[in-house]
Amino acid sequence: MNLAQRDTAGPWPLATDLVHAELTAYLEDAADPVLRGSPTRCAPWTVSDLTTHLAITFRRYDELLRRSRAGKLEPPFEPDELAAENQRAVSAFRGDPFAALDAAVFRFLHTATDPDEQMAHQFGPIPVGLQILFGLNELAIHHDDLGYARRDRYRPPSAVVNALLPVWERVLGGLPPAGDPWARILAASGR
Repeated sequence: MNLAQRDTAGPWPLATDLVHAELTAYLEDAADPVLRGSPTRCAPWTVSDLTTHLAITFRRYDELLRRSRAGKLEPPFEPDELAAENQRAVSAFRGDPFAALDAAVFRFLHTATDPDEQMAHQFGPIPVGLQILFGLNELAIHHDDLGYARRDRYRPPSAVVNALLPVWERVLGGLPPAGDPWARILAASGR
């Protein structure tokens, strides 16, 4: 089932404060230079690769929002091309992924001011507030993936988990029926 068949209609919150907090937590946990070449739960990606993926993801969000404001709401690629697009972009990246992530999140959140504004997405136009929550989801889940290099697991604050639950329940295909909400999100994401 694609996003067009899911409940993407708002209202979705403008959860920029949660994204900022998740970004800060991620960057603090990834700060040790020794970890940068370490494997993550997203094999074959290292901590640097995972951070690059997050940086280019938020760059794409910002580019899509700016493009959408120019009236271009068509998908940037087909939904089944996402994994290949992510790998291509990670392979092509040059620079400091940690600085790039910080800058990309800041740019997107500075641009994304109206949660109801429509923006391009690979499944078709979605509200900006939902795209911000997709970004929060990326940061939180990949923060747990980073835990593999740190030999721990990550658990976001309850406000983050509570913000992500409706995204998973209404848009991303549902959650396992019972248990800890964060564990259910991780399980639904394939972890």
